[in-house]
Amino acid sequence: MGLSKLWELQEMQLRLQGLQQQLQASGLARELKKEKERLEACQATVRAKMEEREALRRQATALEGTCRDLAARKKQLEAKLYSGETNNPKELNNIQHRIDTTAGELAREEEKAMELELQQEQLEAWLQENVARLQADKANYRENLAHYRSWREGLQQEMDVLAVNTSQLEGEIEPDLLVLFNNLQRRLGTRALAKVVKGTCSGCHLVIPAVLLREARGGKFIYCESCGRLLLP
Repeated sequence: MGLSKLWELQEMQLRLQGLQQQLQASGLARELKKEKERLEACQATVRAKMEEREALRRQATALEGTCRDLAARKKQLEAKLYSGETNNPKELNNIQHRIDTTAGELAREEEKAMELELQQEQLEAWLQENVARLQADKANYRENLAHYRSWREGLQQEMDVLAVNTSQLEGEIEPDLLVLFNNLQRRLGTRALAKVVKGTCSGCHLVIPAVLLREARGGKFIYCESCGRLLLP
């Protein structure tokens, strides 16, 4: 009876170890962390691009105002030139020079506005593509995170139940036998107990001498001469 309880305890311990190893060996947490960091970097880039878009809009508004003022000034100068108010050639030349200068400034500002408009269009296209991709990636990340948490919680719940059951079972085993088993486990590892299967040790698969089998059937504790495990006949 005592050895069968030890076997049951060992199976619980092995299952608990297996679950702990699954949790530790899983790369899901690391992958999710990397994906979160990537998404945060992408979000920061998108945020910077949006700020750039707002800056371009402000520049465009300012350029629009400058072009409007230059066009109005040019129109006023042209009206003055052709109004007939003055016939002085020098003054007329001066007005024409101012018109030409203003027209040059207006052309340069309009060229800047066109370049700015192209930048805005390219930036808007980039944002449309990357914001949509970012939202899709975020949704995928949230789904994967939910699956991981559910899987981890399931494992943790099973480990908690096993820990409780293991503790209860240890209380049902004779103290001296439990001490013997614990000492064996410190020396051999968790699999300190092996079954005799068709005359062989289930731990190392070597044949158990007949004399030991007879002693085991007589109630004596026997150990595998090869691996040293306590044998359950």
